[in-house]
Amino acid sequence: MPPPNISAAQRFVDLVTKEKNPSIAMLARRLDELALSYHDTPPGDPDESDERPTHEDRVKYADIGSRFPDLGYYGSADPKGVPGEAIVGDAIDDIMDIANDLKEVLWRFDKFGPNDAHWYFRFLYQMHWGEHLRDLARYLYSRLRVEDEP
Repeated sequence: MPPPNISAAQRFVDLVTKEKNPSIAMLARRLDELALSYHDTPPGDPDESDERPTHEDRVKYADIGSRFPDLGYYGSADPKGVPGEAIVGDAIDDIMDIANDLKEVLWRFDKFGPNDAHWYFRFLYQMHWGEHLRDLARYLYSRLRVEDEP
């Protein structure tokens, strides 16, 4: 049985690449699972190999866009900049970037084992997909909150 972070990564990738009619609510849930699993992931240790996954298996923007046609651009701001300038986020790009980073983690788990996968899960979260996750989660929260209002 894979570790919880690897299972969460697989569930996210499956949702955004294989699930029929994925819902925004389920996407938000999968993001929450990933965020929580990051905190419980051990530090790990990267493998010494220079081998990298091929780019042929990467998730494409158009594929994500067709699966989530109701998502798009959203307003955001850099929380460190007060007062901050408004910036534009792209939910489809966020999903694609998270999925591609997690696909690398899954590849590493299969190729090098849990120590390497844990290290890359944490590293890529800190350097890249964590910001996409947080921005996207806030956008989805605002969308779902409005949908739930009477």
